[in-house]
Amino acid sequence: MCAMGDMAEAWFCLENVGDLPSSFTWESPSPFQMLPTTGLLEPGQACRIKVTFQPPMAVIYEAQATCWYGEGSKQKRGIQLQAVAKCAQLLVSIKQRRPEDQDAEGFQKVLHFGSVAVGCTAERQIKLYNPSVVSAPFRIEVAPDMLVKDQAFSCPTAHGVVPPGGKKFVSVFFHPETLDVRTMDYLSIVPSGCASQTLLKVVGFCRGPELSLQRHCVDFSWVSLGTCSEQSLWMENKSDCTAYFHFDIDCQESVFSIRPAFGTLVGKARVTLYCVFQPTQPIIYCRRVACLIHHQDPLFLDLIGTCHSESTKPAILRPQHLTWHRTHLARGLTLYPPDILGTMLRERKLEQDTNELALTHPSLPTQDSEDIPAPQYPLIPPMTEYFFDGTNDVAIFPPPISIEPIEVDFGACPRPKDPSPVPLCLMNHTNGKITVAWTRRADCPFWVTPDTCDVPPLKSTALRLHFQPPHPNGLYAVELEAFAVYKVCVGRQDRGSSVGLKPFGKFWHT
Repeated sequence: MCAMGDMAEAWFCLENVGDLPSSFTWESPSPFQMLPTTGLLEPGQACRIKVTFQPPMAVIYEAQATCWYGEGSKQKRGIQLQAVAKCAQLLVSIKQRRPEDQDAEGFQKVLHFGSVAVGCTAERQIKLYNPSVVSAPFRIEVAPDMLVKDQAFSCPTAHGVVPPGGKKFVSVFFHPETLDVRTMDYLSIVPSGCASQTLLKVVGFCRGPELSLQRHCVDFSWVSLGTCSEQSLWMENKSDCTAYFHFDIDCQESVFSIRPAFGTLVGKARVTLYCVFQPTQPIIYCRRVACLIHHQDPLFLDLIGTCHSESTKPAILRPQHLTWHRTHLARGLTLYPPDILGTMLRERKLEQDTNELALTHPSLPTQDSEDIPAPQYPLIPPMTEYFFDGTNDVAIFPPPISIEPIEVDFGACPRPKDPSPVPLCLMNHTNGKITVAWTRRADCPFWVTPDTCDVPPLKSTALRLHFQPPHPNGLYAVELEAFAVYKVCVGRQDRGSSVGLKPFGKFWHT
């Protein structure tokens, strides 16, 4: 007994009982086949003959095979062959069925993997049951896809056989690589013979990490010059997907530092971040640090603080000042220093809303101003904010200050002579005088002179970047940091509008 499309075999012995050697040749009707078909037997020698049966239809087969032997193969003997071919059955079901699966008879079956973390692999199984009395061969075909390398679903079992009354479990894997995408594909379980195939729909969704910060601003208030302050906050991964993060800041060369500045965070866990503020000059400090996350948009953390000395005590920067500053930014008012804004306000060229924010830009017409809503700070996509932050040619808002070049490579510097300084051009795009102060670690091989300078409105000034490698045959790379404030804000006790800048550039030596 055999299933359609399968193969059965039987054996019998063929012996030469004569006194002379004899060759033999078999003639067998389809779907039977004799192996070996030809041969030579010495007197008294025997060999085993295999009969294979591979039926194309589910019927009863009766046939006679003929063996020709003797001199000139003129003698013959026959053997009766009988076999039954049946149509195998194969029932497909889903193992450990979930509510979102569809496994009802008569309907298309759906194997749902749910939400799987990007880069991870999920496994589910289907059960193949053979209720018939014959073996059930099968093959599994994946729907053809032009982008084979991008296929998220796979089934290592391409073919197999389920024994009579037996069952077989087949694994299907989902390995997504594209974030936030719902993937769908089809698998065909094709039994041999006349049994109908089963089309299995496989569905899965790819999810990434979900990092969030306890708060988006760390306020150090004020500290005395020569001291430092530390605050902590936690970062949480709400997804069960492992997250890889990196804060875009050179903690060794900045007045702010974060630890850990990079690392991994497993799913459903938190990590405590320690932020340190160690100012070098009595000014106000503000830096917006991006936290880059693999498979997630960046997060942003505002670090603000004020440094007081015995002789200089600038107004303390508060988180509310950042909100006002961003609103002024959207209204084009950050390019004006506080004294000019105060004069415009007294001359009624500007108005204030309930939050004491200027509403009307001096360049805008004033008629029908009541019908024109005041511009607000827009909702900027995180990736757009990161790449268009004003340090390159494209910016969301006009930068108040810029420097050229933004990156410097000193190249190979043979000893003992130190490389020549590189000229820098610092441009003030505002309508007020600004004070720029550079942060420098004592043992940093790079530094800018002068480390503090005043730049008139809409003017530029020349700086020099120095490099003095402490050791030969080394690679040095740092991110230098500078902060800028309006000159009228330095030493003032009132709330002055301020400009907090990101680092002007990265300078390195190879």
